[in-house]
This record gives sequence, C-alpha cells and structure tokens, in this order.
Amino acid sequence: MKMKSCSILKKYVCQMDVVSAVVLAVVMGACSTSPKLTPEDRAGDIEYLAQWAKDNSPFVELNEKYKDCPSYEALLPKYVEFAKQAKSNEEFYMVASNYYNLICATGHAYLISESELKWVKTAIILGILDLDINPFQTDQSVYWARLARDISTRAHPPFHILYKEDKYFTDDEWQADGVTVPRGSEILKVDGMDCSSYLDFIKENTLLRYCALPKDFVKQYLLIIDEGPDFAGWQVVFRLPNGSIHDAFVPKIKGLPRQKTIGTEVPEENCKCIELSDDVGYIWIKGFMSGPLDYLFPSFAKKDRKKIRTFLDKSNGKYNKLIIDIRNNIGGLPQYGYDNLICPFLEKSVTYNQIAGIRRKYADSLTKSVLRTLRRKCSTKKEHVVSVKEVDAPDGFDRDEWVFYQIDRRIEPRNRYNFNGSIYVLVNGGTFSAADDYANTVKRIGFAKLVGQNTRGGCAAYIGPPILRLPQSGMIFRVETELVINPDGSFNELFGTPPDIKLDPADLPKSISKEELLKDEWIKQVIIDD
Repeated sequence: MKMKSCSILKKYVCQMDVVSAVVLAVVMGACSTSPKLTPEDRAGDIEYLAQWAKDNSPFVELNEKYKDCPSYEALLPKYVEFAKQAKSNEEFYMVASNYYNLICATGHAYLISESELKWVKTAIILGILDLDINPFQTDQSVYWARLARDISTRAHPPFHILYKEDKYFTDDEWQADGVTVPRGSEILKVDGMDCSSYLDFIKENTLLRYCALPKDFVKQYLLIIDEGPDFAGWQVVFRLPNGSIHDAFVPKIKGLPRQKTIGTEVPEENCKCIELSDDVGYIWIKGFMSGPLDYLFPSFAKKDRKKIRTFLDKSNGKYNKLIIDIRNNIGGLPQYGYDNLICPFLEKSVTYNQIAGIRRKYADSLTKSVLRTLRRKCSTKKEHVVSVKEVDAPDGFDRDEWVFYQIDRRIEPRNRYNFNGSIYVLVNGGTFSAADDYANTVKRIGFAKLVGQNTRGGCAAYIGPPILRLPQSGMIFRVETELVINPDGSFNELFGTPPDIKLDPADLPKSISKEELLKDEWIKQVIIDD
C-alpha cells in the first residue's frame, strides 16, 4: 500500500474500518523471539560494523585525530574475540553496542527503541519511508530493544559523592543500621579494596571491560557501575568527620546518579512562557517534537506557536529582551525551529548556506528513494532550501573519497510576533539534533545571540541520519553519516555549535519558574548584557 502524501494517509487513518484497524495493529505489532547466534554469527556482526565504518563513516578518523578515540581497526580482533566468547545474548549485546559506540562516537548514535521500530515498520509499509530494509526485519530488532531496555549498567548509592584531590567524600547525610554517616565522611574502602583498586577491578571484571572508550567518568563517581542482576550494593568503609571508622553495606539504586545541582521539576507542557521582569520575557522549549506522528501532523508545533504568540501579544511589545531557552533540548523536527522561533521574528527574508560532506562510497550506495527519505526533513523545499549543489572538498579531504554539497537556504518572515527587542538563545552541551540545527541557523543569520556553551551538535544539512542493521543479530542502530562544517570551519558533529557569548558552566535552574530562573547565572548575565 503506497501513500504519496500526508493528507492521503490522514484520510486513510480517519476512515479506517475495523478490518483495516486490525491489519494495522498486526503491522505495528512485532514478534520478538530470542535469536540463537553461533560464535561465527556474532563475530560476523562485529566484522560488518568494521566494514561499514571503513566504507561509510565520516568520523572514525576524525574522532581518532581530534578526540583521541581508540582505533576501531586496531581493536577489531579484540572485539571479534569478545563476540565469539559471549556467554549470552545480554553479553553479546554489550560487546556489539560498545564496538558500535566506538565507531559511532559522534552525533546521532543509539539503538532504535521498540516504539520507533514499530513506527518505522508501519511507515515503510505505507510507503512513507524507504530505509533500504524489509519492514518485517524490524520485528527481529524488537528483541534487542527490549533486552537493552532491561539491562542495568549504571547504579548509584543513596547519597551523592564528592571527588576532591583523589579522595571521595559523601555529599549528603546518610543513615544505615541506626548510624548516621554525616556529609563529608571519607570513603576509604569499597568491597575490601581501596578506591583506586576498586576502580581497576570494575574496569576489568564488569561489562565495562567491553568499553574501549575512556573510562575516566568512573573515577569521578566511584560507585556508578551496576555489576549485574545479582549485585545488591557495596560494602563501604567510611572515616567519619570525627575520625571514627564505620563499615556499612550501601545498597545500589539503578540508573545514573541524579545530579545534585540540577533540578528535576520539568513542566509537563512542552513550551512555557514567563515574564521575568517588565522588559525581559522568557520562553522555554523542552523539545521540537512529541512523537513520530509529528512528522505527519504538525498540530504540536502549531500549539506552541500559538502559545508564544499569545504571550508576546499580551506584552504589547514592552520587552527589550527575550530569552529562548533550549538547554538540554534534544531536538525533533527542524521545521519547529524555523516556523516557531525564526520566521515570526523576522522583518525581511534572510539567506545563508551550509557545507556538508559524506563519504563518496556511501553516497554512491544510496538509491534515489532512500536519498529522498533522508533529505526530506533537512534539505527539501519544505526546509526553505533554494538550491543544493556539489562543491569542492575543503582542504584535507580527498575528492575521490568525499563528496561535499552547498545547501543554500532562504527564510521568509511570516505572521510576525509582537516583539522588536534583542533575542538571546541559551544553549549547552545537551542542545542536540534539530535544536542544534536551530542554534546553528541562529549563528549563521545573526538575528539573535547564542549564549552559554557549545552544543552537542547533530545539525543536519544535506541528509538526516539513516539506520544500520546488523545482518546476523538484527540489531538496528541509528548512525550519523554527514559531516557539517560550522561557520568557523569546525566540525559540527565533533564540536557542536559554538555560542556568540561563551559563559562558564553553571547549574541549571531547579525549576522553570520565575523565582528560580532569576537565580540562574546565565540568565542574570543576559539581563545585564548591553
């Protein structure tokens, strides 16, 4: 069944009879059985990943050069052996995902979730997407999505840990067996080992041993690795502030430790508008989409745009400054940024261009249908594209191995908001994908000031990130295949988009409320900026 437009699909869905609804439910369902993989099957997937990287990845060499990542080629024999020796599917998943993380250490890189797999399957069957896979192959991948969801690799104690001068201290008061372990108590031993020896132990004797990337993060947190399903916690020896020694069992809590200084009171709504003062307005955006159906039905973005318009209309143009906060916004639809946060602020049209490259062998492998799918949400007319043309490769890139494109864009003003002041966009290392695309556009056209820290990158210029399926296990990952050049010549996926006003790292507000926002160090800097 082929559908050529969103309107046709919408009509089809709305008019669906009971039989069609059952058919669609079957389509979206997935049979997930445990695959029986031989050592050769598992090794084959690792070798496939290595070959994919050699032919298609724009980043493996750049990550080795600029980020000191280990060589995926040098580590291939080690990971092939890991794969052959895996004693369970859980263990093989950790081997494969860690080798994948080594190859895809940049940009969009994650195992596709069960819900996204179901959406991809349906979209392929309905002719909305072409990702060069049989839609029913996604069923096999559901097993791995569920497996990964249930594997616990990170844990933390019921108190925060402060790392200072190679020593570890409790950063909260904690009680165990009727004894209070005060804040500031030093951790002397973990499971009978001094802290340094314990760190060496977990690096070699837990699933962390499959990770080839630097493991320095464990040094800061100390008690952060979940050692397995039977692991309940740590036996810890403390030196209390009064000098006494206390030995206690510390139970594990699954998951990453919650950062003590960052609030968790995130509003349910996606967009929140607040008047910080008579002349400063504030708009917080959680994300640029709410789910896969936003690709088809844009009501999500329209709802937020209406909220922003109402907020600015109510101000009667009194704000001299407007802060748009997209810190920790992991993106969604690029169109959200254009339509909600650029077009309604413009007085006249603006033009700019982007340069993006992909490996030539990868470009040659794309069918017209797959290329159309990957370009749909980043370099088609819907995204204000005027032209796309091949250009010479920048210095240092071999034209025989790379193809670069210049994407010329024009953004037109539309239904202006009631605002004529200065705009400040707050960004940080959690600003990613379509949110970074927005920040990158702001940087290029200069209609607002970017404030904060470099984004995480993930800006898409010519093509969006495709998927990669391992042939034996059926795992499906998202991968990044495009290299975007920032205005300053840096690589977006490696270094993100740099701000116009760089600020020191600072805590995020405890909540998105006027009281807490006015305590925010970055917002205070914006308010006093001339």
